[in-house]
Amino acid sequence: MTGKQQQYKKSLIQKIQVTKSNVFYDEESRYEFMKSRFNCISLTQMSIDQLNNFLNFCTRKVNDIPMVKPITSAQKKKINDLWKLNSKEKNINALLKFVDRIIQKNDLEILTQDEATKVIIAISKMK
Repeated sequence: MTGKQQQYKKSLIQKIQVTKSNVFYDEESRYEFMKSRFNCISLTQMSIDQLNNFLNFCTRKVNDIPMVKPITSAQKKKINDLWKLNSKEKNINALLKFVDRIIQKNDLEILTQDEATKVIIAISKMK
């Protein structure tokens, strides 16, 4: 992520922190909503697009955000198997750095099915 992107992401998080009380009465309900829609409970784990969607929801520009499907166990296995087959560094830290570079998330557990597919494709293209 470039410096401008990081700064923009930080500004989105600040705006969400200010406006979240328009929609959520407590932190627990916000966490549940974020988990069901974005498969994470921390704003810092979200992409810029996800943050924009969430800000639009908090400012009531949209009524709802579609639910996401979290990564499946088959996708996790496929990612790990492909990583062991295609990478020079076989360890989990190297995999997480690669995932962070591709998806800007450094944990397999918080990936969505679409993001996992992107990671699988990226690892498959490695030579």
